[in-house]
Amino acid sequence: TFFILGFGFSIGSQILIARRDGEKKLDDIGKIFDNSLLFLIASSVIMLFVMYGLAPALLKNIIQSEEILEETIIYLNYRSWSILPAMIALNYRAFFIGISKSNIITYSTFAMAAANIALNYALIFGHWGLPEMGIAGAALASGISEFVAIFAFWLYAKYHEYHKRFQLFALRSFDKREMWQVVDVASPMMVQHFISHSAWFLFFAIIEQSGARALAVSVLIRMIYMFQMVPFWGLNAAANTLVSFTIGENRADQVPKLLKRIIGLGLLSAAVVVSPNFIIPEKVLGLAVSDASLIADSISTLYVTSVSMFMIAIGSTLFALVTGSGNTKTALLLEILIISLYMVCAWFLGIVLKAEVHVIWFTEPIYFLFMGLAGWLFYRFGNWKSKKI
Repeated sequence: TFFILGFGFSIGSQILIARRDGEKKLDDIGKIFDNSLLFLIASSVIMLFVMYGLAPALLKNIIQSEEILEETIIYLNYRSWSILPAMIALNYRAFFIGISKSNIITYSTFAMAAANIALNYALIFGHWGLPEMGIAGAALASGISEFVAIFAFWLYAKYHEYHKRFQLFALRSFDKREMWQVVDVASPMMVQHFISHSAWFLFFAIIEQSGARALAVSVLIRMIYMFQMVPFWGLNAAANTLVSFTIGENRADQVPKLLKRIIGLGLLSAAVVVSPNFIIPEKVLGLAVSDASLIADSISTLYVTSVSMFMIAIGSTLFALVTGSGNTKTALLLEILIISLYMVCAWFLGIVLKAEVHVIWFTEPIYFLFMGLAGWLFYRFGNWKSKKI
């Protein structure tokens, strides 16, 4: 949830960079990069103190299980220190997606994943002469892999001379006007993503109230769900960039056609991704666990998240019209409304009705249904063609 604050801010930076790229104002891109980096570094320091100092007290009031609470705090104490490299990596990510050079995202992700897997193996179980650290080793492995991602970004930018071309890290004097422009566009995205992922956190807190078994099912489903959502994250990032770039080139009339193509790709991706969920659900869930009874209990919830994939393909793409056009304050207000409905649904199903876990998970497709409706209404009645940022 705290990491997603920076992620939301980087989406705002990405939209600004794409707009300047469309306007052919390349000199401004380096200024946006540098000012965003300063903001993210300062924010990461604050986040570190909050996570390390205040989060344990907060978690004690949310998590019922003492065992889960203890392991959570151990993990967070190690993981919180990696917030700084994570923010730097996010700034690079915003830059590369903003200038439509997103292939480096693939390379850096593979490098980070490879490092993470190897270090998890070594530090969790104590292989290769390293100490056996358990869940603390998982946190430490994730933190070190963030530095691997930064190195991959830096190496790629250095090889292609992007640092020189866009004057990245030019150590300019602090530009108050430029900083305010970045903050004005990006901060609503920052808050929006924080709210949406705080709701995700509270959703799991509601699940935890249903018992350890419901939580175990949800953690398993979350692993599969997040993995299968990867294509849609990429499509959403592309939608934000291309909407902003196309408007910057004064071709706003082409945006509806662009969104239709992205939705089509999303629906095709959803069909491919979820087919195994319906045909061989046991095999899909078996990729993450070997407990046959847990797999059997999780199949119904897997079907629900499979339906959600199609709603994501439509809903998140339509909502990208709001964010990609630079109407980030409007996007924030819409997100608050949608999240409120989401949490009411989750609370009613989980706490009031005490429904089964797969029924509670129906809040996910409902969320993206409302998101798509909000995006469509904004397309019909909102100011997206002439928004200046």
